[in-house]
Amino acid sequence: MRNTFIFTVLAVMILTSFSKKEESMNYFQNSRKQEITLDSTKWWLTKIYTTDSFTEISTKKAFIRFNKADGKVSGNGSCNSFGGKLSIDGNNLSVGNIFSTKMYCDNVQSIENEFFRQLGKVTGYEIKGKTLLLFDGDNPVLEFEA
Repeated sequence: MRNTFIFTVLAVMILTSFSKKEESMNYFQNSRKQEITLDSTKWWLTKIYTTDSFTEISTKKAFIRFNKADGKVSGNGSCNSFGGKLSIDGNNLSVGNIFSTKMYCDNVQSIENEFFRQLGKVTGYEIKGKTLLLFDGDNPVLEFEA
């Protein structure tokens, strides 16, 4: 009788663990299928485009977040936190009144300066998979990854 009881308890525990694992896998798969939208994620800066070239950003310091509902943008330029006003109409996007803290960080200051300069030029955006491109007209100026 005692062995039957122990066997039953063990069987229930094993079946429960499989059920929880399956629920966990379903949650993971469903969360991966969710469409990435402009204001659903933290976008990490990966490239800064200039007129004739681009700079790859290997540090995971600079990022941007969009809040369409409040009409605001915020993030970090690599050293300083920043914010500004956000205007979106379809795929047209502009960022204005950019402000930031004023610390100086020698090893990333040039990245931050160019990031803010290019951010002020943005007129549109496009999301492809996990990549966000910000454009000045037809020219990409900033690239981010979700």
